[in-house]
Amino acid sequence: MTTPLPYHPPGDPVPDPLTPDLYSPVQQPLSGAVELAAERGPVVYVPGAHGGFVAVRREDLPTIHTPAPGPVPVSAGADPQAQRVAAKGVFAAGAGVGAYFAAGAAAIVVDSLVKALLAAGVAAGAALATGRRKGGDTYITHHHVANRWWGRSHTTVRNR
Repeated sequence: MTTPLPYHPPGDPVPDPLTPDLYSPVQQPLSGAVELAAERGPVVYVPGAHGGFVAVRREDLPTIHTPAPGPVPVSAGADPQAQRVAAKGVFAAGAGVGAYFAAGAAAIVVDSLVKALLAAGVAAGAALATGRRKGGDTYITHHHVANRWWGRSHTTVRNR
């Protein structure tokens, strides 16, 4: 896998990564005494100056005397987590009771609407049954026949 090339602004020459740069400092081989991990003891990593971590021998760290832990201080009020849980329970109970009352009110409204529609239907049916025919099923028909000269006759029919 190849590493990406560093950014170069437009117009700057891009060096070829395969040819060595003659003007850059040459890396020197490591020299000095070899220290084995078993000989140096435990190592602790502490934050360094430039954001990284630096390995330091445990015996080289400064010793800080911490006081012995005393009794745990007692808080003055109730546990905040317990208060939040209790508040959620009270809210849920209030929401449930509110939903119950809202459903009851909606049932009353729907029931009243159904009763009003049934009453209107009965009234409309009664009006249609009695209002369409005036006087019931009996019709009065008048036939008037007028005879004229030379065999002509004239007939008039009227219903009431």
